Amino acid sequence: MLWRTVKQNTVDHPTPPSNHRSRSILMIVQAVLVGTLCLGGFPGVLAQSEQQIVVTIRNYTFETTQMPLQLHLPTVIHLRNTDDVRHDFSSEVFDGSHTRVEALNAISYGRGIRGVYIEPGGDIAIRFTIEKPGRYQFKCSIHEGMKGEILLMSAGSA
Repeated sequence: MLWRTVKQNTVDHPTPPSNHRSRSILMIVQAVLVGTLCLGGFPGVLAQSEQQIVVTIRNYTFETTQMPLQLHLPTVIHLRNTDDVRHDFSSEVFDGSHTRVEALNAISYGRGIRGVYIEPGGDIAIRFTIEKPGRYQFKCSIHEGMKGEILLMSAGSA
């Protein structure tokens, strides 16, 4: 994923209005491109590099969409909370793997990363690599009965 840091203008005199407009347009274009890439846009670019799992939390349930997964390939779970309460998303699939959470309203917890709390309206990307085949359950520890599953067959990777 491409990330770019933009240094703020530290000059003591005001920037001409045309530069403000150009800079604003550039920042909007960058935000749209980053957002599109994070949400799985440009399928030809990301489809080859990451496996995608989409989990939507709606009405105290996990709605999961996933394609067949392969071992040892980068995987991203796109998690969205549409409920009006905080939820937890935890799973043993993250145990022992390098896991990265990308979000403004997520809190990682546990040894390494065991899961995340996601606030109402929150969107999170969880990136990791699955090393062992199996059925990996995920749950919300806050709301008993909220459970889902990621299934990885032992078929070899491409």
